Amino acid sequence: MKGEILALLAALLWGIAPIFDKIVVSSGVSPYMANLIRAFGAITFLALAVLLFKQFDLSAFTNKNLVYLLVAGALGGGLAMILYYVALKFTHASRVVPLTSIYPLFTVIFSAIALGEDMSPKVVVGTILIILGVVLVCEG
Repeated sequence: MKGEILALLAALLWGIAPIFDKIVVSSGVSPYMANLIRAFGAITFLALAVLLFKQFDLSAFTNKNLVYLLVAGALGGGLAMILYYVALKFTHASRVVPLTSIYPLFTVIFSAIALGEDMSPKVVVGTILIILGVVLVCEG
């Protein structure tokens, strides 16, 4: 139950943050600069969390792990966030956020291809529901 509560709190915070994002990019701020400032806020908070919780163990990191995290950061935290900010600039947050939240659909597909993970019937049904949700949002 603890994991579910934490996930719901994360969802709540992710639901609030786009309101601030939309206000900023709608005021004429560059999506690139908005993303950079937001990333600085995240880095500052994460640095404080590492210090507070004493999470300094780097022994599990290999060069390969570091490259994977840097690529994931560039794709998800860099390029995708710029696309997200530009999308927010041009349309409603209530449309952009649900559309960008379909990433589990792509994770299911890419994890099956790249990681060889099985797609159970429940995962297939859930993926279909994601697609239906996107269709409803786009037509709304």
